[in-house]
Amino acid sequence: MGYRSDIKAVFYTEQEEKWPVLKLYIDENFPNKEWSLKRIKSKHCYGYVFSAEDVKWYPNYIDVAAFDKFVAAYRDLISSGEDSFPWVYEFIRIGENTEDIELDSEGNCSYLLTVSRSIETDFQED
Repeated sequence: MGYRSDIKAVFYTEQEEKWPVLKLYIDENFPNKEWSLKRIKSKHCYGYVFSAEDVKWYPNYIDVAAFDKFVAAYRDLISSGEDSFPWVYEFIRIGENTEDIELDSEGNCSYLLTVSRSIETDFQED
């Protein structure tokens, strides 16, 4: 069994002319080609969204460690201060427990990812 999480991360730029460099970087460095990685264009943002649902997201797992290593390198480029990397990173992990929510970001975020709470039922009210 094991503890499960839902994950979403976005890697993007708001400068359309920087999209080809970002695309090349993602294509060459994203760690697992089998993971769901889709292209996005939203609110003048150009990039990719990574999604994983109902996964065991433990730092010692090989794929998760590779993802974390990729994110660290990506963040280093963002924080290098070079104008050639005006990229952004946003990440949210929602665990099974109500209070288990992890948020992380780097760069000039447009806050494309948000967490919303709702109450759902498994019955019909009469």
